[in-house]
Amino acid sequence: MQKKTNFGIIVAVTVLSLIGLLMVFSTADLYTLIKQTVWLVIAMITAIVLSRIPPRFWSNIAPALYIGAIILLLILLLTQSSYPKRWFKIGTVAIQPSEFTKFATVVFLASYLAARKKMKRFSDLLVPLVIIAMPAILIFLEPDLGSAQIFFPILLLMLYWAGMPATKIFIFFSPLVSAAASFIIYVWVAYFIGLTVFLYFHKQLNDFIYGTVSNFLAGLVMPLVWNLLKPYQQERIITFFSPWVDPRGMAWQTIQSKIAIGSGGIIGKGFLSGTQKKLEFLPLRHTDFVFSCLGEEFGLIGIILTTLVFAYLFYELLLLTRTTKNRFSSIIVAGVLAWLGYQTFVNMGMTLGLLPVTGVPLPFISYGGSSLLACYMAIGVCLAVSRSKFKY
Repeated sequence: MQKKTNFGIIVAVTVLSLIGLLMVFSTADLYTLIKQTVWLVIAMITAIVLSRIPPRFWSNIAPALYIGAIILLLILLLTQSSYPKRWFKIGTVAIQPSEFTKFATVVFLASYLAARKKMKRFSDLLVPLVIIAMPAILIFLEPDLGSAQIFFPILLLMLYWAGMPATKIFIFFSPLVSAAASFIIYVWVAYFIGLTVFLYFHKQLNDFIYGTVSNFLAGLVMPLVWNLLKPYQQERIITFFSPWVDPRGMAWQTIQSKIAIGSGGIIGKGFLSGTQKKLEFLPLRHTDFVFSCLGEEFGLIGIILTTLVFAYLFYELLLLTRTTKNRFSSIIVAGVLAWLGYQTFVNMGMTLGLLPVTGVPLPFISYGGSSLLACYMAIGVCLAVSRSKFKY
């Protein structure tokens, strides 16, 4: 029995892609626009093809897809002499394996979780954590902290959608909160006391022991982890909290981005009229900071409308996860939702100065063929899920 294709998803993605082409035309040259247009055509054709493939196919090839992605990352790290080691360059074309690894990991993790009917214990989290950690660590070593961090929100939502209780997920990953809070000792002490009280009333001895011990150790080892970060990564975190410490250095992007968005006002300066863009004050205008240029040229209205289109896309994906009867299909759509939703949140947050700069593209809008193709591959699978009520 077939369901109709979800045209809401198609319309939302098409609108976002057209906005992307518009902004690439505004922020880059004609050659860049042509390249992005070619990538968009390839991506759309790929999505159409994948929308015709039953979800059962992805469940069957998930292990091979995941292993292939890991091998590509290893080859990239071992063979590329350029730094950072993020791209395979074939002539004038650059392929970024980390973008396709997101897709492969979502598919493989969905297949693993779908085969587990009960997700109640901490031990049930170990294999999913390894599945996520392997590509995240390899991508972190490129180094690409922005792409590496996206895997963990994917893990959290997919675990929850697979049936793991939210309290178990929180307790298991609470050491990450402890590590972040340890930068300010008073905040860490307040957090640790509050967590201990919560675990006491939770009345689960194993959870209490794990939660208190792991959070205490996380607070202690955070200085070591901080020293392992690259200097530029440390500077990004520092300038996020105090951007005017280095206004002409690492904080330059954040400051110029906020100026660009703020100068757009309500209706913006008009298409092709952004001064921050024209005077080249804003770096990475057509990639990571394309949202800043959108705000400058189309103002608050443009930002709100774009955000609403994203919100509608995520609503349609959420609705699809709830209405899909098959467990594997539902979990894979949840993974795509986490991937695209978190990446959108991080990109918008960093351009607004609310989050550290991490080099994450805005889905469907930022320039970049690998990112665009990977996102459309994910959408193609979601459309296949919407079309079918097969068991797989």
